[in-house]
Amino acid sequence: HTTHFMKRLELIMGRNIPNAGKVSDNMINDFIKSEIIPHFEYGTFIDGEGLWKGEFENTKIFYIEVPDSEAIATSVLLKHIADRYRKAFRQESVLVSEVSTQTTFV
Repeated sequence: HTTHFMKRLELIMGRNIPNAGKVSDNMINDFIKSEIIPHFEYGTFIDGEGLWKGEFENTKIFYIEVPDSEAIATSVLLKHIADRYRKAFRQESVLVSEVSTQTTFV
């Protein structure tokens, strides 16, 4: 087993639309198919729950582990996707985060 030093990048997309309901499963799935899947060969989607300004909201989280050498390009791409999501669903903000990890593939 080899340990790799990598970056985990996360895109956290809230599903409340200000004054207009929620981003439905169909809406988020269409966004994922058109805006995320074409750019990545792997990654993980998680359904989450969170708070934004004291209000409960469901979230969709996409995360990916990449080598340090790919972190900057991946971060730029995720920020572009986040901006498209923000505009498409009138979000105040969309979170992109990055953490350093030690990953072992077994």
